[in-house]
Amino acid sequence: MAVRVVTDSTSDLSTEAAAEYGVTVVPALVVFGAEALRDRVDVSPAAFYERLVSAREFPTTSQPPVEAFAAAYRELAAEGDDIASIHVSSRLSGTLNSASVASETNDLGVRVELVDSYTVGAALRAAVLAAAARARDGGTLEEVTAAARGAMARSHVVVALDTLEYLRKGGRIGRASALLGSALRLKPLIHIDGGEVAPFDRVRTRARALRRLEQVALEDPTIESLYALWADDESGAAELLERVRPHLPHTRLETIQLGPAIGAHVGPNATGVCTVRREA
Repeated sequence: MAVRVVTDSTSDLSTEAAAEYGVTVVPALVVFGAEALRDRVDVSPAAFYERLVSAREFPTTSQPPVEAFAAAYRELAAEGDDIASIHVSSRLSGTLNSASVASETNDLGVRVELVDSYTVGAALRAAVLAAAARARDGGTLEEVTAAARGAMARSHVVVALDTLEYLRKGGRIGRASALLGSALRLKPLIHIDGGEVAPFDRVRTRARALRRLEQVALEDPTIESLYALWADDESGAAELLERVRPHLPHTRLETIQLGPAIGAHVGPNATGVCTVRREA
């Protein structure tokens, strides 16, 4: 019996990568006023950021509806495959709850293992791709979910923001609220710690923020993968990769655009890094 991998769109997995690895992506919802759009289905990242900077109101996000997960599970179960469903941190979204309800209220006839990644974005993507690679190699459901959890434990995400207002308005600011008062004239850096947003550092300029991200990228020269993250402007991420490339000759380097569901909370001009350590 094969194992299929399901995730949500906060993994920032492109359509091409999802198809290549055989991953089913259930889209989160991005809401502008009364208009709810499916992440990367009804709105592309480019269209989202263009609208974001001109919108009068901050967008909000919502987890995929239960039926969206149920439909995905039914389609995969019809093929007789077990399902590893790997999702954004339950401390950031109700996505895992929607997936859980869908898996429990449908007589699927296969096993569905839900995995709380305790992270988001590129780190979730790393966990999903590790799981998908193990599934493609014929791994059992237990082996596939173990691969996901292993990648989760080796990943770290740090993002430099222009402002904390998008996180605050979206209700995802978490422990990073400690930066609010002091960050009015500073560039805040946040990271995912214990499944929630937490303060990482603060600097005075964007140039210093990029330098700080470079330091994070080079803390471990043996890392397996380095993802440079960008919202609406790729230049900072591209510059970061060029600066670290000579120091990381054996590391996979890639830029990843933050999709609408994440962009709604980090805002424009966000730049970050996700490092994935090698397995011990």
